[in-house]
Amino acid sequence: MTATNRDRKAIDELHRRDMRAAAAGDFDALRALIDDEAVMLPPGGRMQRGAAQINASFAKMKQAPRTHEVVEYKLEFEEVEVLGDMAVEWGAIHGTTREIATGQTARSSYHVMRVLRRQSDGGWKVYRSIWAPADG
Repeated sequence: MTATNRDRKAIDELHRRDMRAAAAGDFDALRALIDDEAVMLPPGGRMQRGAAQINASFAKMKQAPRTHEVVEYKLEFEEVEVLGDMAVEWGAIHGTTREIATGQTARSSYHVMRVLRRQSDGGWKVYRSIWAPADG
């Protein structure tokens, strides 16, 4: 297997782990996918840079009352380009949540661009990420 094929397989596994963790609402598993030196740029929120800020953000989400459950969460990347120990990917995030109290569902879609960084074990983690609401 070539390095590129090995990288693509490892990045595909990152995507699968991301989708499983998001669908399960598993904030610890989601945090494990993010590099400790990452920068996260959420829509309408504060930039998070480095382990301390990212850990605090995930801790806050984990402790918040659970008002919604994830019905569907899907990553659809249009392009993933491996550039040495970094990779750039862009695409969309689609999801459906259900309000626990009422059962009402809501769909959402986001444009997403991420930079991934190869880890010492050959796996990949999210190193930079920005996402924004997509119309339609």
